[in-house]
Amino acid sequence: MTQLPPKSTSRSRKAIALLTGMAVCVLAVTPFVLVINRFDWGVGLLLVAPLFVWLLMRVGKALERWAHNEPDTPPPDPDFPDDPT
Repeated sequence: MTQLPPKSTSRSRKAIALLTGMAVCVLAVTPFVLVINRFDWGVGLLLVAPLFVWLLMRVGKALERWAHNEPDTPPPDPDFPDDPT
């Protein structure tokens, strides 16, 4: 039987993950948006914006896995099971 971590630890990990994620987003998005807004060549960064958002979402998912104490490996794909029955 697996033991669950104490609730206070779980809550504190979730709070730390949330605050870290918010800080990363603010610290990463603010300069990105300011460069796009202030410089003529910054408009070219709009081509990088989807990659930038994807990376931020990956960071968020990693923080969520850390907060829930889950392994870093992605879950198995339900469309392609490893052990077909």
